[in-house]
Amino acid sequence: MFNFMKSILFIIYFFLSFLPTILSAIELETRIPPSVWEIEINFKQTPTYSKAFNGYGEKVPLHELLLWNHDWRENVKGELQRTEQVLELSMVYAFAENWLIKGKIPFLQKKQTSTLNFESGTLSQKKILSNLDTEFLNGIGDISMQVSNDISYGTSWHNRGGISFRIPNGDSGIPRGTFSNAIGERHGSIGSFFNFTWFPLVHGLKNSFRIQGTNELIGNQRETLDGVESYYAAGNTADIFYSWSIERQNFFVGAELHYFQQSESKLPTGQSNDSILKEIKLEFGYGNLSDLELKPLILPWQLRLGYAHPISGQNIPITNRWEIISNLFF
Repeated sequence: MFNFMKSILFIIYFFLSFLPTILSAIELETRIPPSVWEIEINFKQTPTYSKAFNGYGEKVPLHELLLWNHDWRENVKGELQRTEQVLELSMVYAFAENWLIKGKIPFLQKKQTSTLNFESGTLSQKKILSNLDTEFLNGIGDISMQVSNDISYGTSWHNRGGISFRIPNGDSGIPRGTFSNAIGERHGSIGSFFNFTWFPLVHGLKNSFRIQGTNELIGNQRETLDGVESYYAAGNTADIFYSWSIERQNFFVGAELHYFQQSESKLPTGQSNDSILKEIKLEFGYGNLSDLELKPLILPWQLRLGYAHPISGQNIPITNRWEIISNLFF
């Protein structure tokens, strides 16, 4: 079985490596019998972006968001661009009746390129811009764990809740600035979530409501763009999701509305940098999960392709995202 698993994972990884760069799928909670594994592989990418929503919800160049507390930011010429790729491996195991444990390991590539220039700027202003120079991060991101329980379920509904932990063990790069605008990793958190899924009396139709929050922990010392070192904690976060999907003859179509909010981060320049994002996601997929209603399967699977588009926001980068997610059960 172990060799079989390695072969399957290698094939999927090889396949995903040649797909267009792609990011964060609709969270579909599925009941799993005891001693069953689920493997989820995401190849995520945020294509190159250079815009952001400022504190008033207006679209501005990305560097104006990062320099939000400097009055001279509008005099800066040039452009700041970022792109991200993530290969994310998640494993879920039903270790007891109605109890599951999940681990998630992300492999990251982040790149920042800058042509910013302020010719008439002072030495201190130019030093701040130099801290936004080209930067590259390549390595393992922060590992997260989740323990959950299927609280209640019936023929037309399914409730699941649990707690989550993020371990700040990722490659840190050069973590400057405030989350979620920092390129570095190493953010620890403790959180919880609740998911309610119900199945209307229409074959293959599923609706889901999910709410989750994290308490971001104080991390290692990091720098502001001014070069001031301080102990840092990202602002606590809250996410609300509503999704619907329909699955017929192994084809999958789904949509999701997502609201994200993050409170102010704890840094000397952390005031008034709370973030808000409203976005919509669409997904299309194919697999053999519908066949489970007819017969047992040796290897149930599904592959989905999605697109996420920001509707509005505040103090957050603007990113249109593509995403791919694959699921295996054994």
